[in-house]
Amino acid sequence: MATSTSIRPLSRLLDKTSAPLWVIGPDGKLAYLSASVGEWLSIEPEMLVGRLCVAGVSVTDDPLDYLAASLAPPPGISTRGTASLLVQPSMSGKRARQFKAMQTRFVKSGDAHEAFVFAITGSFNDTAVDTDIDFARQLRQRLDTWRQHQSNLASMSLLGDSKYARRLQRQIKLAGRLRSDVLIESPPGCLDEAIARDIHHRSAADEPVVVIDGSLMDRELLDASLWPILHHLADEKDASVIVKDIDATVPEAQQRLLEHLDEHGERLRLIGLASCATTNGKGDQDDLEAIDNAEQEKANESITSELAERFCGLRIRLVSLAARLQDLPPIASAMLNRRRAAGEGTADRFTSAALDAMVLYPWPNNFHELDQTVRHAIRAAKQPAIDLEDLPLAIRSYRPTALATESLPFDLDQTVAEFERKLILSTLDSSDGNRAEAARRMNISRARLLRKLETYEDEQP
Repeated sequence: MATSTSIRPLSRLLDKTSAPLWVIGPDGKLAYLSASVGEWLSIEPEMLVGRLCVAGVSVTDDPLDYLAASLAPPPGISTRGTASLLVQPSMSGKRARQFKAMQTRFVKSGDAHEAFVFAITGSFNDTAVDTDIDFARQLRQRLDTWRQHQSNLASMSLLGDSKYARRLQRQIKLAGRLRSDVLIESPPGCLDEAIARDIHHRSAADEPVVVIDGSLMDRELLDASLWPILHHLADEKDASVIVKDIDATVPEAQQRLLEHLDEHGERLRLIGLASCATTNGKGDQDDLEAIDNAEQEKANESITSELAERFCGLRIRLVSLAARLQDLPPIASAMLNRRRAAGEGTADRFTSAALDAMVLYPWPNNFHELDQTVRHAIRAAKQPAIDLEDLPLAIRSYRPTALATESLPFDLDQTVAEFERKLILSTLDSSDGNRAEAARRMNISRARLLRKLETYEDEQP
């Protein structure tokens, strides 16, 4: 094996080129970065050497780990051996920024666990030979544009281009700029607590926060739960409280919470979490607004009027994953990248068959269930791509059924009349047209049978 001394001439030669170049070792860590990379990223290249270079979020809060992860190769490199990607490096945290995007060729050298990956920037013209890999590559490029926000599950739930995703993105952006009371209404499993924490971090990262379960609170327990932030408030400092199941909190605890809010004014910020019905997303905008209004009235009935008044400024209503199926591929891919970066598996994409099955599945426990599905799949996958057999049994065996008849609207009188008509004509036919015999079999009078038959004759065109 070459020593560091013997490769120095090559290193010096590569440092002279104006095109950024870097090498990823078999362990997935950056082994070498040329001087041009430092000029591109405004950093000393040595500061990135030894950092994990796997697509997805970094495993620490260090902005340099985040930057290293953004240099990772695209999905499919282990099977194709070469691929191109428009690399968009970015940093997170207080130094958050995006750098100039560069078209990059990745080339794998070596077998299996001993392979190195060389990354060379330039101009390339690849022809996609695998639709699954090409789709995964497109998803990767979409995720790269979100990288500065892709640090947690809450941020991943914002991914997508559906009208629900765009609405949620605008609401979270607004909530992150304003330090105000917020009410988040959510179906089960939609990461409402994670989103509440994300809002708090965006708007007041240095401010202490406590999370309490409103359904368990009484006056005394509420005071005890708020104790960690009460001394901050006593020192004229700001603090926040996230109340889960605020709509299930008993009135006396709500009243005590209101007393604390009145006492400390704007220095105590309240983020309330309430439950709401699942929205399947199939209704039109008027239907959804009607549901929103109905849910708001329901929430207002569970929350005292004084406390409900605190949420007049900003109210966020989350929808189910089933209402955002077009957003599922980028969200699932972001979750996969996150777990791959944490070392939970090596799969870097989903096959089209796996994604098709995931889109068909109804996701009763929404985003939480999707994250658990990705966790199961990446640990079960033996290949670079997660396939149908790697998914949990409930998903790969799910078969959508037609809407049950009993769930469809119908006219009761018309249905009964049609059933009666078929029964009378069938009985008359089995009686060889003998009306008296047919009436006897149905236990009705002959006159009543004749009136029914006259009605049927009048209905004929």
